[in-house]
Amino acid sequence: MSKNYHKLKLNYKIWIETDLHVSILGEGKWKLLTAIKETGSLKAAVESMGLSYRQTWTKLKEIEEKLGFPIIEKSRGGAEGGHTSLTPQGEKIVEFFDKVYSKFEPRVKDIFSKLVQDLNTIHKPN
Repeated sequence: MSKNYHKLKLNYKIWIETDLHVSILGEGKWKLLTAIKETGSLKAAVESMGLSYRQTWTKLKEIEEKLGFPIIEKSRGGAEGGHTSLTPQGEKIVEFFDKVYSKFEPRVKDIFSKLVQDLNTIHKPN
């Protein structure tokens, strides 16, 4: 009788870190940067993700410090309000994560699926 492992699911996270294993930027901030790009607003992005504006702003500044370049730029607005956009470097980081997920994820899922199939060949000893 074989075990049925068809309900197994792989979870993983991808992040950028330094050679000293200091985390710089991960999936959550990639999603945040994507939301900023789409909305043009840090406030709208953090609200849509249920994050604290102050903590998020601090984290973004820490990321910029670790990277050595700005990833967002804010402009204060008059009657229309302010605007937040990604710098060219911020855009590149979003593109990087987009590419990693579009190229990496399908392969990982395929490999995982094949490994699960191998698990299904395990039989209990009599």
